[in-house]
Amino acid sequence: MKQINQKVVVGGVIVNENKVLIVQRASDEEAYPDLWELPSGKKEPLEKVTDAIIREVKEETGLTTEIIKMVDVFNFSVEKPDETRDVTQINFLLKLIGSSEVKLSEEHQNFAWITKDEINNYNLSEETKSAIIKSFI
Repeated sequence: MKQINQKVVVGGVIVNENKVLIVQRASDEEAYPDLWELPSGKKEPLEKVTDAIIREVKEETGLTTEIIKMVDVFNFSVEKPDETRDVTQINFLLKLIGSSEVKLSEEHQNFAWITKDEINNYNLSEETKSAIIKSFI
């Protein structure tokens, strides 16, 4: 039987001038290649989720942000040959501090600032769409 590993991931809904930043996973990513998503990443052991989201956004986009509030939590799983990852993603609404110039890490190949009306133009998971829509309310 496969091992089940629980992971906590943090996601950032960065709003700037009524647009939200989404990033596209690299084509060679093992899980969900080419999928559009929020800047996100794993919480390190003993790291506060509030510190994790600020760090992950900085690592993946080069942007400096500040937390406004938590907006959404969702679950998903990733099937690996030897394990199932049971992932809980905690999403925060973030405010941009300073420059809006995005510098992507190697994990992503593209980015877009989208309005709520453009959300269906991108290959986003239903959970991610829901988190973005909640942030526009």
